[in-house]
Amino acid sequence: MKEQQIIELLQELREEIARLQTWPRWLPIRDAVRYSGLSEKKLRELAREGEIYATKPGGGKLIFDRESIDDYFLREKARIKAHLELFKRSGIC
Repeated sequence: MKEQQIIELLQELREEIARLQTWPRWLPIRDAVRYSGLSEKKLRELAREGEIYATKPGGGKLIFDRESIDDYFLREKARIKAHLELFKRSGIC
């Protein structure tokens, strides 16, 4: 096997591993930022507002519930669709 073939195979394996990677249910702030694409400030704000769930187990560092982040994005998607539908009906879009 040539060196270039090995490099290509390794890249394919990396991509497949990344695709299959699962995220744990509870995420520390840095992982929650990576997972969601939101800033630390926004995640903290959403948690304060009750839009997503976060906790400090044993008074330690804040961790975020990945499923509540997913739910937040699903709710936002539904809100956007509803607004777009309203705009379409009113002739704005």
